[in-house]
Amino acid sequence: MKAVHKNLDGPVEIEEDIALYGTVTGGATLCSSIKLILHGTIAGDLKVEKGAHAIVRGTVAGRIYNGGGKVELFGMADAICNSSRDAVTIIDPAAHVMGKGSAS
Repeated sequence: MKAVHKNLDGPVEIEEDIALYGTVTGGATLCSSIKLILHGTIAGDLKVEKGAHAIVRGTVAGRIYNGGGKVELFGMADAICNSSRDAVTIIDPAAHVMGKGSAS
């Protein structure tokens, strides 16, 4: 897994396994079969494709759209929306979900 310690101009398609410690200035899409560990910030929405795995320890300033992957939220997000029956979303009791969404 590659560690990224810089800021990225979004929107960004994440196509390799990364641990992100910087900031994405727009939205991001986590491509199928890819793993993201977010310690930093995504300033827009995060779209998680089928089969992808996102571990959010940092902040997603927008919504997380889970399209059939696995999302583990330990940090903060505006909202989480599952848009597929295959979506798995785990929200830690200490995590913060600011807006309304439909996590199941």
